[in-house]
Amino acid sequence: MQPMVNLALRAARNAGQDLVQRLDRFDSYQSTDQEKAKFIADCTIGLEKSIIFDLKKSLPEHNFMGRETGFNGESNDQPVWQVCVIDDVSNFRLGIPSFAIIISCQIKGKTEHAIVVNPINNDEFSASRGRGAQLTNRRIRCGNANSLSDSIIGYTQPMGTNETAFEQRQRIQRLMGRAYDLRNIGSNALSICYVAANRFQGALLSNVDEFSLNAATLIANEAGCLMANANGQPQLRAPANLVVCNPRLLKALVARD
Repeated sequence: MQPMVNLALRAARNAGQDLVQRLDRFDSYQSTDQEKAKFIADCTIGLEKSIIFDLKKSLPEHNFMGRETGFNGESNDQPVWQVCVIDDVSNFRLGIPSFAIIISCQIKGKTEHAIVVNPINNDEFSASRGRGAQLTNRRIRCGNANSLSDSIIGYTQPMGTNETAFEQRQRIQRLMGRAYDLRNIGSNALSICYVAANRFQGALLSNVDEFSLNAATLIANEAGCLMANANGQPQLRAPANLVVCNPRLLKALVARD
């Protein structure tokens, strides 16, 4: 495993332990909406700063971009670390154990190292460009299913009521009659990693943000997955509606009929 990945995993583990402890102590049943919002803000901002602090101790010359705290750095020619503490906030707010800590490292605009960690069950997905993908120190590859009828497909609900969201809902509706089963676990980053580990055979995801897109798609690529936008084109830009699957399923997942 690459030293950069090890550094990121250590920082994520420390933050993850803190996050789980905070969640265990917080009484969501007795809390007001305002108290819940403050709790989530304290977790995301505080632990984002904690991860960046841990990474900075070993990499003081690098730049950092937090989802909540913004850009932290000085040099444009140094690597940039992107950090997101909670993906997905809705699951975290309700205590559903399906959210992720995301850390990735971009060098000259390309993601070279990435981790996606679920602190509840200690799933640790990681990858370095050209070196394959791992789940908790075990090499992973996407599956080889060639039929939707034999496949479990992950999905996330599109936001909004515009035409793009409407088309995405139609795609999900069509899949309900063609796939073996559909699952929505909430976190886009974890959904992509589940395809990489062959827990899902494919996924149709909505509004994938920059942090999930950069980190999880490297893991998926290194596991042999193909990715495209909802129309089957390889260009992906956040916020993205994307398809991720093994190469045999891509045509079926982007089909319009």
